[in-house]
Amino acid sequence: MVFNIAVTVLEVGGGIGLFHLAKGISGNDVAAYLAGSIAPLLGALVVWVRSRKFSGASAAMFAFVALSAVVALVVGRTDPKVLLYKDCAITALVGLVFGLSCVLMPRPVVFYFAQRYGTDGTREGMSAFDKMWVAYPAFRHGMYQISIIWTVIYLLQTGATALIIASTTFSTAYNWNQILPITAFVVAIGLTVIIARHGQRIGRQEAADAAGDQGNSSK
Repeated sequence: MVFNIAVTVLEVGGGIGLFHLAKGISGNDVAAYLAGSIAPLLGALVVWVRSRKFSGASAAMFAFVALSAVVALVVGRTDPKVLLYKDCAITALVGLVFGLSCVLMPRPVVFYFAQRYGTDGTREGMSAFDKMWVAYPAFRHGMYQISIIWTVIYLLQTGATALIIASTTFSTAYNWNQILPITAFVVAIGLTVIIARHGQRIGRQEAADAAGDQGNSSK
């Protein structure tokens, strides 16, 4: 937990610090934006040094920075705020993926994240999640609830960020563009934990009721 907090501080605080440092030196919004992107890359590097594993999250971070660089070179010079709107568009897309997976996929994408990161990664551990999906309605209901929560939170974050970008300076909008995603993520995680614990209580009750019914039928 301490390590994750330290990396988050490096990525968010470092990003804001590097942005304003580069802005003060060059006076260029695009150059400052790209300088701020160095901090998340450093965070991914720290995670790699500690784990000796290039994770999917790190790969996504590098891809995001590469996309930012391309956008900066193509349209950023004309309107630097396009870079921030690009971040909003990506956030909205992620939120829509969570929501649409509830109707377009057999199981919401949240289930697969939980199956990957909520188990030990073994075949047996992942199979347990498949069995829970089939056996416990409360488990399925909880996965859909979590998906909707993540969708709503990410779309609200997108709207709030877009309003800030439109109504403030690039520097101020950049600061909020670093802070709001972390805030949204923390809120989403907190609500996810609450729903998961509630689902576990209901699941244990369902299992106990099923065991009791089997015991009664055998008499």
